[in-house]
Amino acid sequence: MVRPRQPESSRATGWSLRSGSTLQRSRGVHSSTLSKEMKTPAPPARSTARRARATIKPSAAGASLGQRQPAAIASARLFGVSVLLGFLGLASAVFVITRLFESWRVTSGPASHVISIFGARLTYPAANAGAIVVTVLAGLGLLMAGAAAWRLVRELIADRSFRRALAASPPAPLDGAWVITDDRPQAFCAGLLRPRVYFSTGALQLLDPPALAAVLAHERYHARRHDPLRLACGRVLAAGLFFIPAMRSLTQRQDALAEISADEAAVLTAGVERSGLASAMLSFSQASSADVLGIDPERVDYLLGERSQWRFPVALCLGIAAALSLLIAVAVLAANAAAGSATLAPPFLSSQPCVAVLAMIPAAAGLAGLAYARTRQTPRPVAPAQE
Repeated sequence: MVRPRQPESSRATGWSLRSGSTLQRSRGVHSSTLSKEMKTPAPPARSTARRARATIKPSAAGASLGQRQPAAIASARLFGVSVLLGFLGLASAVFVITRLFESWRVTSGPASHVISIFGARLTYPAANAGAIVVTVLAGLGLLMAGAAAWRLVRELIADRSFRRALAASPPAPLDGAWVITDDRPQAFCAGLLRPRVYFSTGALQLLDPPALAAVLAHERYHARRHDPLRLACGRVLAAGLFFIPAMRSLTQRQDALAEISADEAAVLTAGVERSGLASAMLSFSQASSADVLGIDPERVDYLLGERSQWRFPVALCLGIAAALSLLIAVAVLAANAAAGSATLAPPFLSSQPCVAVLAMIPAAAGLAGLAYARTRQTPRPVAPAQE
């Protein structure tokens, strides 16, 4: 999605302006809430789409992508490695949690480790250094799984909210894309499982025919490659591996390569010229707010015809793999000597541990229901994915 570069907290994968009342998307999530402009009657979008359809050349719809695309190749490889590293992180989390259950012996009867405080006899767990290390690593594994699951839920909720908003204000078709009624210039690809290209009426009024064809080719490439889903997967994996800063850098590099590869595809599309793409970037940059930082230099260099080598970040990937391998190695070594024991019968909770455990189940269910109800009641603006 061709776009002016914006601060990390408000980056998008398309051409769009940011405002509290505008249609907003997170980078790669490609989901949004509809603004008041979108909730106006559909005819403005349909009439604008009709006028724009007459200006788009038929040749712009077909792409001749037989030529080599270095950024696209690098992006595909990077996505594959990111998925492998994510699965390695998931495997390490499962491994350390499994070793936790194997290292600890939990009984329901009274424990032999008892301490007396002011006449009250309290039990406490006993563990050696290996069991403590395994417990800490298992806690990290649970945090990894929880963070990834929470991010995944956010992505799914944002996508569902976007689809509901579109159902409330149906867009108008435009040569394989869809037009939403919004005066602010926006163009993006949205949808995790069924990605589609969307333009706002403001974007159609802003762009001249060559720029519109270039943006359309750019966004269609994102849809063909299912970039919304790819980038969402990258954010979920980065959330799960939050303790490895390099994983976030890898995700950011994947986002940048996705944009550059879409620029490559747009330039190689029949009927699209570099000047049209550059004109679109300039138009959106000039129409954007004052907080825009500028246009991505890499994309400008590509449009200027400079040859760039999209090198695969080998060192970055090896560093992430080494960190995960170290986690697994420490867990293996610690688990070999780990020994711990605990009891489910702490006197200060209940003399019958099963009663205490069973009492926790409805309490946890009630808290989960309360959290879900609050989530449903709170308006959820679609956000630029903040890591």
